Amino acid sequence: MNQSAEGPHRGVLRKLQAVPYAALLLFVMVAQAQAQSLLTHHTRPAVTSGQAKFLSRLPETQTLRLDVVLPLRDPAGLEKFLQELYDPASPSYRRFLTVPEFTARFGPSQEVYEAVLGYAKSYGFKVMGGSRDGMDVQIEGSVTSIELAFNVSMGLYQHPIENRTFYAPDREPTVALPFALWHISG
Repeated sequence: MNQSAEGPHRGVLRKLQAVPYAALLLFVMVAQAQAQSLLTHHTRPAVTSGQAKFLSRLPETQTLRLDVVLPLRDPAGLEKFLQELYDPASPSYRRFLTVPEFTARFGPSQEVYEAVLGYAKSYGFKVMGGSRDGMDVQIEGSVTSIELAFNVSMGLYQHPIENRTFYAPDREPTVALPFALWHISG
């Protein structure tokens, strides 16, 4: 029998290669789970405090890309799972989840994912990417769409201590969805 260059342990090697990815995903999800109970701020402190000088509104037709991060389904369950995962006395000790298993237990539901897609499309956004497993929806749209969908005004500001400008919303975004979004960045 002729073995491939990877030898008879090819399946084991593939599984071992997936372990760092799964560990990294768990690390990110732990950080996100801890952050979810906190208010995620979208408006820069320099804007809310008035330190950054407002220069102008962004042109209504300017196109921006945003990443809408979806909420965890069961943050308390994830916290418990992680405690068990790292407790040598637990039967769940070091029993890592695959990405689909993680999504099924703790990620956003299919209904939440589809609701965000529908919401974005209803305001004229083009969906550029994202997934339920990645817990995000990447969208592109005009400043007008952003302002209407998220109840903000987008402005251009002078950085208070650096010689540069930046754009930011004038207040925290809100959405007409039956659940809170985790974060919006872009």
